[in-house]
Amino acid sequence: MPVLDEVLSQIGRASFWLDAAVLTAIVRFVWSVVQKGTEALLFRLALRTRTIEISFDTHPNVPKEIEALKYLLIRYGNDTYLKELASDQEKHHGRLRNKIMPIDVQPAKDGARRVTMHLKVHKRLGTQFTLFVDVVGDTAPVVSYLEGHDTITGVAVSARPGAERKRVFFRLKDYPEVETVDGFRNNMIFPV
Repeated sequence: MPVLDEVLSQIGRASFWLDAAVLTAIVRFVWSVVQKGTEALLFRLALRTRTIEISFDTHPNVPKEIEALKYLLIRYGNDTYLKELASDQEKHHGRLRNKIMPIDVQPAKDGARRVTMHLKVHKRLGTQFTLFVDVVGDTAPVVSYLEGHDTITGVAVSARPGAERKRVFFRLKDYPEVETVDGFRNNMIFPV
């Protein structure tokens, strides 16, 4: 019987270690989920929605493509700060996003077009963005229309590979500009 008692004792010890390993795995999993959830919540709290309203003056022959106005959320923060001074968490928040966001375009009573953007601004890093219009066919009417506004600068046409549509990018003079490491210029709203 002493041999049997010793074998049972060994099995009991293995069971204990197995239980401890399973418990440790469960605790690590729960801790990981809580940590990721906390990071996501803190990131959401770091964003503030800022509404930007722009009025385009009435010009004759307003191109219909202006109805497809959108903005490109480039990233939170500017490239120089993210490269040289940012913490690991700020670098994660400031990763390249290139997310296309809609813009609300409505005619106003005075005949102008009222353009409203709902832009999320990171409270510590700020936000980089640029506006664009997708154009099918000739871009000249849209380019001349945009260049005719005194609030718009940097109008540039970018051909989309493999598509007949072209994208006309532009910036707003009322907001500061930053240059990316790739040489692109974007508008920037600095931290609020």
